Amino acid sequence: MKRVALLGMPNTGKSTLFNRLSGASARVGNWPGITVDLMSAKILLGGHIAELVDLPGLYDLHGFSDDEHVVRHFLSHHAIDLVLIILNSAQIDRQLSLALQIRALGLPAVLLLNMEDEAKRAGITIDAQAMSKQLGMPVRTISAKYGQGCPEALQLAAQTLLQQPNLVTPETIAGKLEMDNAIEQEMHQIIDRTVHFPLQLNHSLTDRLDKVLLHPWLGLPLFLLSVFMLFQFIFTVGAPLQEGMAWLFDSLRSEALEPALASLPTWLNGLLLDGLYTGFSTVAAFVPIIVLFFLVMSMVEDSGYLSRAAFLMDTLMAKMGLDGRGFVMMLMGFGCNVPALMGTRVMRSRPMRLLTMLTIPLSLCSARLQ
Repeated sequence: MKRVALLGMPNTGKSTLFNRLSGASARVGNWPGITVDLMSAKILLGGHIAELVDLPGLYDLHGFSDDEHVVRHFLSHHAIDLVLIILNSAQIDRQLSLALQIRALGLPAVLLLNMEDEAKRAGITIDAQAMSKQLGMPVRTISAKYGQGCPEALQLAAQTLLQQPNLVTPETIAGKLEMDNAIEQEMHQIIDRTVHFPLQLNHSLTDRLDKVLLHPWLGLPLFLLSVFMLFQFIFTVGAPLQEGMAWLFDSLRSEALEPALASLPTWLNGLLLDGLYTGFSTVAAFVPIIVLFFLVMSMVEDSGYLSRAAFLMDTLMAKMGLDGRGFVMMLMGFGCNVPALMGTRVMRSRPMRLLTMLTIPLSLCSARLQ
């Protein structure tokens, strides 16, 4: 069975494309390092079953983070028939180096330039055919979010697989994973020949908001105010729902269960009502607040504000020996400590991960706040 690796920088839509191609449920997020575990799925490629592997997002093959180590280890220890390289079309001038590094390893690859809609809005035009000739690999522009170009990308990948008679061995890859000083120079040459940038990039609404939200003086107060308003909204809306749930369970007990179970022995009546039913109703009463919290947090995450929160809090968290991503985990802990602890796998080092895990229980989850 053929093995296809999905490789790209963080926040280029790699996991979104993985989900679209495979129908799998790899977590899609908006801050670096969200895909740490290797996700894989079976897909139909050119009439044959192939294994699609979603590798962690990385900025450079020669970096030293845990994510980059995982990718290097995978490339040098597993036979790979094809690499699908996912880059952001709007940031192609900063990301093309990753494609050149893959090409230098001798791996068969297809370059997929995602977010072509954002590049067009910014006034960036990419000559995919010219870039393909310069790189010596197939190039295709797509939009994984909307599915534009994805069927054609699969067809291109299938054709490339058929045209690769010789498989590069993992041992060969391991020997080539060395720094190449000429990569950046060649990247700039290809960009100059194939990509046209306007004299002044069109500033999107996101860019204008970033100037305010990431302002050196206003950014942190605005973020703390936003967090306060979010929690205020959650408990203002959730408290009446919680009281309504509690009233509903109390009414059900007094009106239906107590008369129905009155004939039972005292010990059995107490076990069913005071033990099982009271325990269940107490936990169930917290469901509205917990659901609201995760709903609001998912909206904030999808908006991209969590990645900006990590950036804003990085300096402050560094005084505690943590980084900005540790604050994101602590913020998630207000919903539930368990998924927040599981999320610490995105931390770049083991000491940082352990320290973050020790601080997360200090975040009072919504159940304990009640």
